[in-house]
Amino acid sequence: MVPSFTPASLVFAALLTPSNVPDPSPVPGGLVPTLPGVKVVRPPVLDGVLDAAEWDRTALGEGFTDKDTGLVSDEKGEFWLAYDEKFVYFAARATTDPKKVVADEYRQNVSLEGNDAFILMVDGQRSGQDSDRFSMNAQGATSLDLSGGRAAKTEWLGEFEAVGKRTETGWQVEARIPWSLIRIPPAGRHDLVFNVLWFRTNKSNTYEWTYTKSDFKNFPLWTGIDVPTVKNDRAVQVLPYFYGGIDHDRTVVGNAGVDLKTELNDDLTLVGTVNPDFRNIENNVLSLDHSYFERLADDARPFFQEGSGFRSFGFDQRIFASQRIRDFDTGVNLYGKLSPATQLAVLSTLDFGNQLAFATSIGHRFDATKTFNFGYVRNEQPGARNDSVNLFYDQRSGDYDFYASLQGTDDAVFKSGTRFNTGVFRQNGGVSASFEYFEVSPDFHPRLGFSPEQDLRGVYGNYGQEVQRPLGFLSEYSFELNGNYVTRMDGRRYRNEVGGEFVGKIGQKLAMGLSGSVSEFEGSHDHVVTFEAVSPSNNPYRNAAVGVTVGRFDGDPYRSYALRVNYKPTARMQVGSRMQWVDYRGFDRQWVLSANYDIGRYEAFGGRLVRQGDDWNWYLSYRLSGRRGSEFFVILGDPNAPEFRRSLIIKAIVPVTLKL
Repeated sequence: MVPSFTPASLVFAALLTPSNVPDPSPVPGGLVPTLPGVKVVRPPVLDGVLDAAEWDRTALGEGFTDKDTGLVSDEKGEFWLAYDEKFVYFAARATTDPKKVVADEYRQNVSLEGNDAFILMVDGQRSGQDSDRFSMNAQGATSLDLSGGRAAKTEWLGEFEAVGKRTETGWQVEARIPWSLIRIPPAGRHDLVFNVLWFRTNKSNTYEWTYTKSDFKNFPLWTGIDVPTVKNDRAVQVLPYFYGGIDHDRTVVGNAGVDLKTELNDDLTLVGTVNPDFRNIENNVLSLDHSYFERLADDARPFFQEGSGFRSFGFDQRIFASQRIRDFDTGVNLYGKLSPATQLAVLSTLDFGNQLAFATSIGHRFDATKTFNFGYVRNEQPGARNDSVNLFYDQRSGDYDFYASLQGTDDAVFKSGTRFNTGVFRQNGGVSASFEYFEVSPDFHPRLGFSPEQDLRGVYGNYGQEVQRPLGFLSEYSFELNGNYVTRMDGRRYRNEVGGEFVGKIGQKLAMGLSGSVSEFEGSHDHVVTFEAVSPSNNPYRNAAVGVTVGRFDGDPYRSYALRVNYKPTARMQVGSRMQWVDYRGFDRQWVLSANYDIGRYEAFGGRLVRQGDDWNWYLSYRLSGRRGSEFFVILGDPNAPEFRRSLIIKAIVPVTLKL
């Protein structure tokens, strides 16, 4: 099936656009914090020891501020930054109680959530649209969050080195980051936008070297950098996979496919896949929480994670949600920069004889305060043709952020529809407030998107404040008030709500929250109150949380009880359990139990058990992955079946690099 619209001109424009576009205009707003670029002749040795002879001649930054409230940190943090032709060198030191430092992770390219960590952020092209983030903890574990989103395979993601250690006065770390991991401007002298973050588990807060208020014009500059020429090998990285085994009816099964990735130029990446394997990827499980509307779990499939940061299709209602594409035979995914201020994403999948899906997004930053995004999505299916468009404009003025969005759809069944919203958001010193007007026509239907409700117009507002000073027995607290008033497009009453939330901490370990709302939904007068508590709140590896929700929906009482426990019995084993019981027009229950045991840095046993109502499913796995080279998996059971499925699969991924 051939779509009636083929935006090939976008692809050719991307390929022909030169990458040597000059830097955008300087960041306005007066005095911007700077750190001089220091080019070293003799690089520091990565041993976790901050030798004065190695780092004293580099650039030093010190003093951190809470990124939400603007309060100066009560503990000292400092960092050093330098570079040469091949690497960026970074070191940092935290002066804190070493006994309270959390450093559970020791591997590369993993999540450092809940670990004390320093994070170097670099917006090498000064786009204001994305940045590369390099995180490291006291054991030298690393985490990469590269601009645009990347899948987890090391050959595709890349890696950097870090060595950390605890000290008598806290902890410190040294790192070496290849220039090739950073999206940088053409070779020559440039000023790069950057910042350094410090996550402190003893406060459960993130601090930043320069208090930016999340406003691009406030970000500091790393000045006078002689950006080197980075030669990206024009190669195609191929990841063929093969699996075989025995299925539930004792039949022999087997499959094969291939993923590939290549750099079209210094700023554009192309990913392709043929017969992708989604069967053996563990999907996320939604809770049993009550909602009148559809909910979507996050998409864990690597093909859609690649370039996700370049795709902009809306927010609470969006014209593209990759979860809508269930299976397909082949797909392509192009993403990157057309210029330092303009980014592009093009994604298309084909399920032969059934569906062709196409989505493209273009974002442009006019200057440090103005951004525009355009998105287009096409769905081709028998009797289900759909075109959707998204236009979004955002402008900052001081502490205020003004935005407007217009979305439109044209569908073979639902005809044409629109969605419009506009609002203002303000954040300063821990205080935030917003107001929005929105309307959705009855026939707005993005078939590949997410639009849980139509035929409405209304307003929404909220006010929140985070306070880091004691209030009685509370060491810190935050609160939020919100409300909405929504009618049908013809003025009939539809829904309205007033709610609030209060969260407080007792000491640094016990966090408690109380939230509630009173609402009316299509004539039903509802109310709900939720109490939650978690301890210790600053350690996701070892904690326990409880939640109780009581209320009434659509005339019937509602009760929900939840218990979550995370436990790390040994340094290499992690167990997590989430249970929920809901009493609403009948009884329902859910239990999700997961476990992982690291045999070594790259080997592990894992598994998950899921109970939904009276249905049980579980699977066990062995994996040898996370390194360069071949990866192997053994999977007993089906990770995503509603009930246990007798299945034994052996899977291998064998990377191949084809030089061009």
